[in-house]
Amino acid sequence: MKHVVVTGASSGIGLEFVQQFLDSGARVIAGSRSAPRSEELADLASTHGDRLVIRAIDVGDAGSRSDFADVVRERFESLDVLVNAAGIIAGDEETISVFGALDQDELARTFLINSIAPLMMTELVYPLLVGGDRPIVVNISSLNGSIALWDRRGKYSYCASKAALNMITKTLSIELRDAGVRVIALHPGWVKTWMTRHEPAPMEPADSVEGMMRLIETLTPEASGSFLAWNGEAVPW
Repeated sequence: MKHVVVTGASSGIGLEFVQQFLDSGARVIAGSRSAPRSEELADLASTHGDRLVIRAIDVGDAGSRSDFADVVRERFESLDVLVNAAGIIAGDEETISVFGALDQDELARTFLINSIAPLMMTELVYPLLVGGDRPIVVNISSLNGSIALWDRRGKYSYCASKAALNMITKTLSIELRDAGVRVIALHPGWVKTWMTRHEPAPMEPADSVEGMMRLIETLTPEASGSFLAWNGEAVPW
């Protein structure tokens, strides 16, 4: 039985990961700021019982991350999958600063949540990952983090933070290689979530996560450090 941790677990892609891992028979610890108030997670808990543990976590707060990691250590002797799905579009989660009116705090908070927090979460649970079965760290990135493909103005904080996450993923893959821990950056596609609610996103979370689940199961150690789309296609850095 797999042991799985998912952040950003109360909605969108994170919630769908929780659903699909539970359906596969895994034990899951689901965390987000609103996780204890999530009706969707409560419904899953009523169906799957003690295979789902729900806890609050603010991934941008060091104390909150530490408390959450304590829960993981209490529940799991080892960890097979860490999904870093928590992310924000902008510092206030709504308005992206534009050139000429850039805000330092907005930029910094986006980097904290999207880039730094996944690294810090991985460091906290690393001792458990070492004991896992084909352990893997999954960082949810974005096509917006591809420097090679970017051709628009603005969106500085989100795009740059995802590009930074990609570099962190690559570096972690080298750092953790000898311990047998795989690390991957995944572009989930243009998915219908709270973050894309004002956009005509065509993909359902279930389809995106189904594809990413296949990659999690089949990713070879040699492919660790890659930047892949949900369907397995390589994404240019």
